[in-house]
Amino acid sequence: MDACDELERGLLRDWVERTAPTDARPEAVFRTIGDCDSDVATGSWLSGNDESWLQPLRIAWLPGPRTNGMGAIRDLFFAHVEHPGKLRRRWVARQAPERMRFIAGEGATLGGVKCQHEDAWGRSGAGHGLTRFVERQAMIVLDREERIVRGARYKVPRLLPSDVFSDARFQQQLDDLAHRRDRDVESVRTDAERYLREMAAMQTPFTLDLMVAIMRAACSSSHDAEIDIQPKQLESVAALMEDRTVVFAITHKSMLDTMALSLVLFDANKPLPLTFGGINMNTPGLGGLARRAGVIFLRRSFQDNEIYKSTFRRYVDYLIDKRFSVLWALEGTRSRTGKLLPPRFGLVNYIVDSILRTQQHDVAFVPVTVVYDQITEVEDYAIEQRGKKKKPEGAGWILRFLKRDKSNGRIHLRFGAALDIRDLLESEQLAAGLNDEDKKVLVQTLAFEVAVRMNAATPITATAVLTLILLAGGNRALSLREIQRLVRAGMALIRRRGLEVVGLTDFHDQDAVVTTLAQLHATGIVTYYDEGRERLYGIEAEQHLNAAYYRNTAIHYFLLDALAEVALLDVTVRPAEERKAALFKRLDALRELFKFDFYFPRRHEFEAKMESLLDDRFDGWREAVASDGAALRDLVVGTRPLLAHGVLRSFADAYGVVARALKELGDQAMEDRATFITDCLKLGRQMRLQGRLFSEESVSKSLYDTALKLAAHRGLLKAGPDLAARRKELLEELSAIERHLDDILSYNLKPGSHERVSS
Repeated sequence: MDACDELERGLLRDWVERTAPTDARPEAVFRTIGDCDSDVATGSWLSGNDESWLQPLRIAWLPGPRTNGMGAIRDLFFAHVEHPGKLRRRWVARQAPERMRFIAGEGATLGGVKCQHEDAWGRSGAGHGLTRFVERQAMIVLDREERIVRGARYKVPRLLPSDVFSDARFQQQLDDLAHRRDRDVESVRTDAERYLREMAAMQTPFTLDLMVAIMRAACSSSHDAEIDIQPKQLESVAALMEDRTVVFAITHKSMLDTMALSLVLFDANKPLPLTFGGINMNTPGLGGLARRAGVIFLRRSFQDNEIYKSTFRRYVDYLIDKRFSVLWALEGTRSRTGKLLPPRFGLVNYIVDSILRTQQHDVAFVPVTVVYDQITEVEDYAIEQRGKKKKPEGAGWILRFLKRDKSNGRIHLRFGAALDIRDLLESEQLAAGLNDEDKKVLVQTLAFEVAVRMNAATPITATAVLTLILLAGGNRALSLREIQRLVRAGMALIRRRGLEVVGLTDFHDQDAVVTTLAQLHATGIVTYYDEGRERLYGIEAEQHLNAAYYRNTAIHYFLLDALAEVALLDVTVRPAEERKAALFKRLDALRELFKFDFYFPRRHEFEAKMESLLDDRFDGWREAVASDGAALRDLVVGTRPLLAHGVLRSFADAYGVVARALKELGDQAMEDRATFITDCLKLGRQMRLQGRLFSEESVSKSLYDTALKLAAHRGLLKAGPDLAARRKELLEELSAIERHLDDILSYNLKPGSHERVSS
């Protein structure tokens, strides 16, 4: 019996007496899980007839009726207690017996369990007594049966830490560590147990329900209560979770991201994945609750702590072996710009290592992307990009979500196509084993592919479409007629490519455009100008970074278009016989220039992708390239929509600020990164005031950080030969791009009679 006191034991005994057959009532011996610490104390019942039947029993205390919304949190404490106190249990047994379910797990003969024990630990079973094995198996089958009663969402890892430390290989690792450090084995084991308690999630049905109620309140306080999903995608993921470990890699745009996924899975009656979080979030009160709701707290750095590292590895092995799903943000930190950041490889490394150790090659990696019509923290991100310190995130951050009441539209969640390592490596390679270099390549390839599938699954919001158009105008306000003309051209391209658009997507309907603009106006992003004959719409300079966040969630779909437009204009001045080769050389150079900000097709696929896109967008481009520059320019100018200015402008201008600051250093090395970034922010603000930057969004710490990665890649930060000349060369390259972007902007704003919409 899994029973906590005499009340439950008595109820279980009475139930057995009531349900046992009357004609051949067997002799029943009752034992309570956890009462006996060794086989010696219970040898009488485990050394008997091998035909004796072992039957695990438990009582599940079910919730009473509850309300929705914020009332659900109150109900959890008064009506929905996973394991109520003795008085409440006695009341339920007498007054509401329908909330009391007697659970009988799958039983087995004593002889059968002994065989299982021997298979697991060998004949000696040293240090792994039969009693503990029986109790462990009993808890496993009882948990399985209780999930049927309560729902699959309550699958929780209850068998820690005994299960983690029962692994013979892990025990040997601890012995080896003790020997190498000249320490007592028991003290090393004590450290490992302490680390496990610090990191391990200890879910319970009650805390799951409580956290789900809090998460639901947080998500619905400033967004629609219903999260937008694709049912078929969810069905595919649910099928994967039935028999495979699933690793959810999610985009990180808001503190609500993982909450949204948890709510979607919970409502689909699927187990909630365990979430990796920084130890800084383990604050008093909230930390304990979060741990019991499935958060695995990790130290920021533990590479030098072998005991901690070994314990974490073993814990990950345990989770994968028991098919518990896990979740983390692939980017590691929230994107401050709206676009997908480069992946962090740390946790991917540990998961891949565990897959290879446990030979669980079917572990499925599922990309998850979450986008918002409008995001709660966007103003905080703008503050950080301006170089100011972000607000501290302590235990009170959740309260900031709960108290907001401004409508920010819907949350849209999509699942990308799942993959596992067998999609990237042949079975023969996996069977032969991987060396460190092959493993490193696998980790990087896996993370890159997951990120690409995240981008591919991201829906385009109506907010992203309109902010792309308005930001491309800079400080120029647009009429509704101008906005509709531009948006129709963009939507024709989106529809032809079969991309998903969410929100008010019928932009042929004027009301859809007006309503979306009104939603952006309500949160301060869009400004109305009513001084003229008709209303104009624009984005004030102080809102450019906020608006750019929404635009950036979708620009990856148009990135290759932007490169094509710039490269085609760039080669108009080249001789006809050199033009095609120069075109693809220029495209490759642009890919290299922006590769630290965007995900591009792999190098061996890039030229074919670009050729296919040119065929799609610029009918007759081959003939135009082979004729004269004027024909090629006319072809580009006559195509709508032109996207390069809207997609690349802020990045090219920000890179230009960094290149200009580096050029001013001459041959001197860039000594201090933080000081240099601060100086770039000052230079950017000055250039913006002087009208030398197109938009306020190019005054951005995040973009300057990326530009420095490019500069470091090109060897422009440290002293070296021809440093000043190479820095000047980068600035000239960016200035040339900016001139092409100026041309594209003028073509967009002054369409001629030759205009041809891609549709």
